[in-house]
Amino acid sequence: MVWEFDRELYNNRNLVETMFSVLKRKYGEEVKAKRYWNQLKEVKFKLLVHILDRYVKVILVVKMRISTKPQI
Repeated sequence: MVWEFDRELYNNRNLVETMFSVLKRKYGEEVKAKRYWNQLKEVKFKLLVHILDRYVKVILVVKMRISTKPQI
């Protein structure tokens, strides 16, 4: 059965499962919308907010970084 899977594609499964776990911990497991398309929008919105949150944190860390260059 192992030889039937594409190795690279199957290894990405861990990354996907980790991302789902992160999103569930941050924003909760339930989707409040009733209709399918609204549920899809809600999940996409949660993902977008997560990406923006990560982006802002990275930018802040880069701007707050203390230079390691020696001062003369």
